[in-house]
Order: sequence, then structure tokens, then C-alpha cells
Amino acid sequence: MAAVPASHPVVVLGAGWAGLTAALTLARAGIAVHLIEAAATGGGRARSLNRDGAELDNGQHVLVGACHATLEQLRSVGTDPERAFAALPFGLRMHAPGRPHPAFGLEPRSPRLPALASGLWQSLAGTPLHRRLPALLGAASILHRPLDEDLDVLEWLQTRHQPDTLIRQLWEPLCLAVMNTPIRSASARIFQNVLRLALNHGPDDARLLIPTRPLGSLYPEPALRELRERGATVEIGRRIVAIESGGTEARYQLRDRNHRVTHANAVILATAPSAAARLLPEAPELQPHHRALVAMGERSICTVYLRYPGPILERPPLQGLIDQHGQWLIPRRVAGEPHWLAVVISTSDDLPAMTAEERWRRVAEELERTFPELGIPQTGHVVCERRATIDARVDLDALRPVAGTPWPGLFLAGDYVTPGLPSTLEAAVRSGLESAHKLLETLP
Repeated sequence: MAAVPASHPVVVLGAGWAGLTAALTLARAGIAVHLIEAAATGGGRARSLNRDGAELDNGQHVLVGACHATLEQLRSVGTDPERAFAALPFGLRMHAPGRPHPAFGLEPRSPRLPALASGLWQSLAGTPLHRRLPALLGAASILHRPLDEDLDVLEWLQTRHQPDTLIRQLWEPLCLAVMNTPIRSASARIFQNVLRLALNHGPDDARLLIPTRPLGSLYPEPALRELRERGATVEIGRRIVAIESGGTEARYQLRDRNHRVTHANAVILATAPSAAARLLPEAPELQPHHRALVAMGERSICTVYLRYPGPILERPPLQGLIDQHGQWLIPRRVAGEPHWLAVVISTSDDLPAMTAEERWRRVAEELERTFPELGIPQTGHVVCERRATIDARVDLDALRPVAGTPWPGLFLAGDYVTPGLPSTLEAAVRSGLESAHKLLETLP
């Protein structure tokens, strides 16, 4: 590689939460940053959009208190998490169509073992005692005995003596929410790590955090504003199609679809794995990274937004749904849109194909059977992220690429880089911090 002229900036490709975090970290360290995003707005897979005059999001996100890196990054751009989220103590109520009472419930309380055990014990009330005790001990081992080898979540739960009813009504919906991967293939090691991070460190880490404002206003917008204030170059709506060795002028050159070239001292590639695989140069020494990126796979998530004639004020902030098209119901009143409900559909690519209208009408009908007081909505919208997450399957961690590449100054960032976590905002933010810090170590 040629010597690097100091005048060329570090280019960060992608203004999702990983790319924004990397760019901010570099800019705050005094590095010249050039941020390039192909989409019309920043935020990546956690951004805001407008539908029928309502400020919604491209997907309904729920954080937990254990997302320390994310919450600290929000504070760094002036977002107060205590105001930006509705914080709920850990608890779950799962509802099925045609049943007047929850099919399963863990009351909001401390998630530490005694309280969790009490909730599980009550939930297993109809189970014979000789099966109840092993199930309870197995649930305790889920939180307190790290796995030696990875296996799928379903097999893991069965080896921990979890009854089929408890798997269907508690563990499977939780796995879909956390992993966006079916329990028959999801990594038990990653799932357990997330549960232990959230549930083994006190009630604050276990809190469920529901945004009270559109996602764009929480982080992407203030992050972009700070970058511009610090003198960074920000280009939104420009699609880079190739990263090449820069020859004698700079270490790298990036070419967009209009053949315009940007020279770079270093590059952080903060896109989805499939896009990163297309952009990563086809050099022999980069082939292991190419194979790892392809191995990440991808899974979709759909969010159905339903608008009702009157404001919906009585629904709890979060309710689980079982035996339905969607898995989680979140009223949007906490985000200032009281007429709207959001229903999250994980692993939506595994469901039968249907039009957007067919999907939201089906969700609305199932909700009416579950909560008759809701009635029929006026309209609905479906937002599907086809590449919402990686496929968090067994032994995924062994396949992940690392942030650094054999090419000096070329790094990867994204939720898929962070071991031990599925595709989450926390994983994205951590990866942005890691890639930026590794890059800073290489700069004069």
C-alpha cells in the first residue's frame, strides 16, 4: 500500500447506528470524517418514517436496561434515556385469541431468581409436581450455567426439562423477540448470553425500554447534527458501488454509481453483511471475510401499524401474542401517537406470502378476537425490513468476521461483528465503538 497523505479523511460507509457511532467516535478524537449513506435518511434499520401524518418507525424497537453502550451513546448526543423511554419492570403477559385472560404471565417484579422462580412456579400450576420441580431447576440453570457447546434453543430447553406449554408460551416468543430466529435453529449460547445480561444483574438492567419518541430523534438526527458541527462531511443519498486501492494518491478510493470518486485515508464499512460482501474488494487475502459475511445470512421483520378511530389509552405498553401472526403488541401512545398500535412479526420470511393489505387485515382480525374491545382499525400499514437481522443460528459466533481486515485501514462495523449478541442496537453500537478504536490505534 502507498503512504497515506494526512489530508485524506476516514470514510465511514453507512449511517446506521454502527456507522454513526464509529463516525462520532472518530470526529470526537479530532479525525477528519466523511460519512456516506446510500439511503435518503440516516438510522439504517432503526430510523423514523411518516405514515398518514403520524411519526412512526421502520420497526418497533424495545431495548433493555442492559444495553449500556447504547444508552451511553444516546446520552452523548444529548438524549436523556429517562425521558426518551418508557421503562417497564420486567414482566410478561401472553395473550391468545378467544381467551379472556392471559394464557401465561410473569408479573412485573425483580427478575432475579427467587421472583422469577415464583412466577414460573405459578405458571406451571397445572403441571404435576414431579415435572414442576425439574422444570423449575432447569429454568434456573438457563440463567446460571453457561453452555459448554452450542446447540439449538429448542433442544437446549428440552434438556432443561422445560414443558412444551412453557416453551410455546414463554421461551419461544422470547427467542423470536431476541434472536429473530426460530427456536429449532437459533443459537442457545447467544440466547442464554442475552438472558443472562438482562436478568442476572438486577432490576435496572432487566427493565424493558420502549421509545417515547421516533427513533430518528433519539440518535440518528442528533448524531448527524453533531458530526456536521464538528466539520465532518456528510452525504446522504449517495450509493458507493466499489472500494478500490487508491494507488499513489491515497490508500483507498470509493466510486459511486455516477463514477464520482472519493479518496480515503481509511474506510469503515458499516453496512449490512450482504452489502459489505458486495463492496469488499475481491482480493485473495479478503476471501475469509467474504465467506464470513455471506455466512451471516439474513432474516426479515415486519411491523404492522394499525390506526383506530379513537385513541387507545387502556392497553398496557407491551403485551405478548401467541398463536397469532404477530408476537408483540405495543401501543404507540407512549410515542405520542395514541390512535396507533404496532404489532411485531419476527421471522416474517418464514410465513406465507401475502400482500401488505392482507397482512395488516389478518393481524387486525386476530387482535379483535384477542381483545374484542379494540374493534376494527381504520387503516393499516406494513413496514418490512427484508434484511433486518442476521440469522442467529447455532455456532454463529464461530463464523463471524472480525472488525479488522488484512488491508491496513479497512474495517468492518455492524451488529454482526459483535460476538455473543444477535442483531440489536447494542451490538451495532458496540461494533461502531470497536472499529473506531481499532482504527484510531493505527493512525499517527
